[in-house]
This record gives sequence, C-alpha cells and structure tokens, in this order.
Amino acid sequence: MRTIKLKSLSLFNFKGIRNLTLDFTNAETWIYGENGTGKTTVCDAFSWLLFGKDSKGKSDSNFNIKTLDENGKPILKLEHYVIGVLSVDGKDVKLQRCYVEKWVKPRGTTEETLKNHQTEFYVNDVKMATKQEYDSTVASILPEDVSRMITNPFYFTSLNPDVQKSMLLDMAGDVTDQDVAGLKPEYVELLAQLSGKPLAQFAREIAAKKKAIKDELLVIPSNIETANRLKPEEEDWVALDDELTEKKERKAELEATLSDKSKLVEKEYERKNNIQKAIGEKRLSLTNRENKLRAEADNGRNEVSLKIRDLEYNLKLQEGNLERKRNEISSYDEKIQRMNTDLDTLRGQYRKISQEQLTYPDGAFVCPTCHRQLEADDIAAKQHEMEANFNQNKSARLQANSAKGKGIKATLEETQTKRENALANVAELEAYIEQIKSEINKQKENMPESVDVSKLIESDADCIAIRNEIAELENQLSMEAKPVDTTDLKDGIKVLDSAISELVKRLAKREAIERAEKEIATLEERRIANNQALADLEKTEFVMIDFQKAKDNELMKRINGMFQIVSFSFVNEQLNGGEKLTCVCTIDGVPYPDLNDAKKLNAGLDIINAMCKVKGISAPIFIDNRERVNEIIPTISQIINLVVSHDKELTIKQ
Repeated sequence: MRTIKLKSLSLFNFKGIRNLTLDFTNAETWIYGENGTGKTTVCDAFSWLLFGKDSKGKSDSNFNIKTLDENGKPILKLEHYVIGVLSVDGKDVKLQRCYVEKWVKPRGTTEETLKNHQTEFYVNDVKMATKQEYDSTVASILPEDVSRMITNPFYFTSLNPDVQKSMLLDMAGDVTDQDVAGLKPEYVELLAQLSGKPLAQFAREIAAKKKAIKDELLVIPSNIETANRLKPEEEDWVALDDELTEKKERKAELEATLSDKSKLVEKEYERKNNIQKAIGEKRLSLTNRENKLRAEADNGRNEVSLKIRDLEYNLKLQEGNLERKRNEISSYDEKIQRMNTDLDTLRGQYRKISQEQLTYPDGAFVCPTCHRQLEADDIAAKQHEMEANFNQNKSARLQANSAKGKGIKATLEETQTKRENALANVAELEAYIEQIKSEINKQKENMPESVDVSKLIESDADCIAIRNEIAELENQLSMEAKPVDTTDLKDGIKVLDSAISELVKRLAKREAIERAEKEIATLEERRIANNQALADLEKTEFVMIDFQKAKDNELMKRINGMFQIVSFSFVNEQLNGGEKLTCVCTIDGVPYPDLNDAKKLNAGLDIINAMCKVKGISAPIFIDNRERVNEIIPTISQIINLVVSHDKELTIKQ
C-alpha cells in the first residue's frame, strides 16, 4: 500500500495567514485555535497545494487566496504560495504552488500596473514548465478523485445513494447473475428471458409493457360501452326479408312490361333512322348526277382553258429565262470593262519598269567600318554586284507583270465568248416568247360558247326520278306513330325503389349488430388476455425484484465484510409495506442521517479505512470540529485534528 503522510505545510500570504509553518507527526496531530484563527485555512491550503481547489472543491478562481487589508481590499505586490513536504512510502516530496501578480509598465508611463495573475509550480524546488506537468506529478502520487474519498470522512456519505452503491460494487466486486441463479428455478428461467440483457434494461422493458397493457385495459370498458350504445335495436328480420323479396319481384314485373313498351318506341326510332339514311343516299346520287351534267356541258371550254393555262405558264417560265440571260450579259459587260482597265494599268506599269535605270546611293562605296572610300577594284566589283541585282529584280518584275497580263487577257477572251453566246440565247428566247403569245391569242379566239346547265338539270329524267323518290321518303318520315305512355309504369317502379332502399337500410342494421357483437367479444377476449399478460409480467417483475434482493444479499455479505462498524443495505422498506432499492449506511441498524456526530465521524473513518485497503493508498485525513468527538476508531491513515479552543493563535500538539 502506498502511504502518504504530510510532514510539513508552510503558508505565505494565503487567505490572511502571512507566514505559518506547521510540522506534523506520522500518527495524529492536533491543531487548536479560536474560530477564525485559520484551522480551515490549513485544510484549504493543503487542498490548493495539490489540486488548486479549497477543501470544499472550489477552484482558486472562486475563492479569495490573497491577504486582505483592513478595508477588505487585496494587499498588492505580495507573493501567495503554499509549500508542503509529503512522505510518500518513506521518501520526501516537496511541492510548491505560487500565485504571482504580473506587473507591467505601459509605454509612456512611469508607474507599473497590474496586468494579470499567473500560477507557478515547483516539485522538489524545480520549476515545472506547465500546469499539466505539475498536475501529472501530483496525480501520480495521489489522484484527485481518490483524495476526496480517503481524506474527507464525510465525503462518501454525502454522495447520491446510486453513486455510493456503484462505488461499493466497485470495491467489493459485483455479484454475477450466475452466482445466484442456482438458488431458485425461477432465477434460471429469468436469466433465460434476459438473453444477455442487463437486469435494469429488462426491468424497463417490463415496465413499458405493463404501462402499454394498463393503458389499453383502461380504454377497453369504455370501448365496450360505446359498442353497446351504438348497436342498433333488433327487428323481425324474417318478415323484412320476405317483404323485400315481394317488392323486388313486383318491380321485376313492372320493368318487364316497361321493356315491352319501350321496344315499340325503339322500333319507331329505327324506322325513322332508316328513312333518314335513305334520303341521304338519294341526295348524294342527285348531286353526283348534277355534277356529271355540268362536266359534260363544259367539256369543250375546259379543254381550251387548260391549253391557255399551260401556254401562260410556259410564257412566264421563258420570260424568266430571258430576264436571267439579260442579267448575265450585264455581268459579263462589267467584268470585261474591269479586265480592260486592269490590262491598261499593267501596260503602264510594264513601260515604267522598262524605263527604270540603276542609280548608286550616297555612301555606297564607303567602308562602313572605317568610313574611307573603297579602292577602285572594290568599287568596280560593288558596281557589278549592284547592276546584277538590279537587272535580276527588274526582269523578275517584268515577267510577273507579263504573266498577270496574259492571265487577265485569257479570262477576257473567255468572258467575251460567253457574252456572245448569251446574246444569241436572248435572240432565241425573244423569238420563242413571241410565238407563245401568238398561240395564246389564237386559243382565246377559238374558245367555245358557255352552256346553261340549270336547264339541263331540270329536264334530265334521272334527276327528276331521284327528286321524286326523295319527296316520297320525306313524306314517310313526317308520318308519326301512335305514342306509347309509360308514365304509370315508371312511377310504380320509383315507389318500389324507394321502399326497397328503405328495407335494405333497415336490414343493414342486422350486419351492424353482428359487427358490434363481434367487436364486443373481441374486446372481452383482449381484456382477458391483457389481464393474463399483466399477471405474467407482474410475476416476472416479482421474480426480478426477488432475484435482485438475492444478489444484494450476497453482495451485502461481501461489502459489509470490508467494514468494522458500518454496514450497508440496498433495500429501504416503505410505509405501504413495499420496498425501494437504495443504498443506506447504518451503525447497529441506525441509518446514517440519524447517527450522532461521533458515530457519523467514525462511520466515515471506517469507510476510509476500507477504501484505503481497496485502492492501496492512504493519505492524511483532516477532521474539522474534532472537539465534538471523544474517541475515534483506529485508522491506517495520518490524522490531523482541527479543534476549536480558546487559543488566540494556531497551536499544534502532537
């Protein structure tokens, strides 16, 4: 087991204590003093040294470290620090935490101002680079969460019962389901239902199922009542069925009679429809005969008109061709004029090039490097070179001019030939057009006289016969058959339909009654099934509670075996005779809240002893208000008692 003891603790400007050093014994140290002399401050200093918090767990940003003056204001430019020497398994470790003011002198001023505060950390007089490094060192000695459990005898009992239970389970080791399954056959069946689920989760599932069943059971009676209330009254169903059959048969008889009379109406409609169809066919025949007579009467004029139309179409076509040829000649004329102009230009350029003479520019025979006149031989050679270049360039330009002129001349001759051909075509087209015009005039002069077709149609024997047939058919169409009266039959059928509809509606109540009775029977079956399912769930729930109690009892044996004077119970009996799962610390059967101060303290020390054994570590225990307790149980940890006395200053007694 790691053993941690506090050998000395020094406070400088810490919470009103300007300079104080306390030396402690390995076993039990007593610190006496009036209220306000700093006993609790000593406890705060030890906690702040390790974790940066006071004894109540508040960080240094939430409590005042600095020493205050008589006006309650912090005294500035003081260093605030705590130094502690711990014995860890017999080896000394010196820890120091300093709260330092950071003063700066702003540019342009002569006085310093307080910028902020910073905390410095030392281990064995070596300054730590970061807070994390210091915290890591402290944690390797005494983790903060472990410190709270093994240095404060009232910490564990202040926790929530669920947290206490969890910590006790961690200390004792949880009892597995299999450890108690063999005690009762019901437990084995329960584990089979769990299928590996945690018991708490299975309990929530059971509770949810119970709630769903209870909710459904609450509404079943009202649903049954509603179904009974909405169920129609019973009637004489046999008499209603007989009456319905009789009225349907009577309706069938009336419909048959109506059908026979309706057939007479349909026959008359069919006769008229056939007459109208025959009239339409006769009128079509008359139209065809009249069209034929018109065609035969106008045959001669139509032939001449057709010839004139063809000639006029050909005339417009040839006139269009003549217009295009004339436009073509105009285009040739423009091209010929443009090419003659280009040839005149080329001839002028050729004469100008032929007349060009070589001239030597100034400085042509001066050395470009030394600027001296060239020698006679060099001048002659230079002249010969310049003449050759000039003649070559002149010749090339003349040849290019000549070649271009020849090309234009060839194109000019070709264009002139095309123009002459186009002129010949124009003459031919003009002659042909005059010929067409002459033929059109000739045909118009030979046009036959128009014939009066209406007289032909009026006197034609076929047309007269067809018109007579149409008149006869129209006369037959105007003849009306004797009307058929079906009003009484239709009114009778309508009355029977209304009666049948009312009977069907009344008979439908029989099905509504059957559905209601079926629904009520289903609800009753559901109520019985739900009650049985609820009973089964409550039985399972009872087994679960009993199973948990068995586990808790087994666990209680393990847990309570770790303590000397305290014992724990996970069951709290209720006033209604029920039980509530919890975690209660007791001494001789008395719950912790009902114990006196001495027993509460000793209960906490007993718990710390067990914690130290399980965690494998012990640390100093600070006991405030120690004057209230005469004796405490033996502990494996160092004890520091804080006692209220009449001492004006803190006094240490070993």
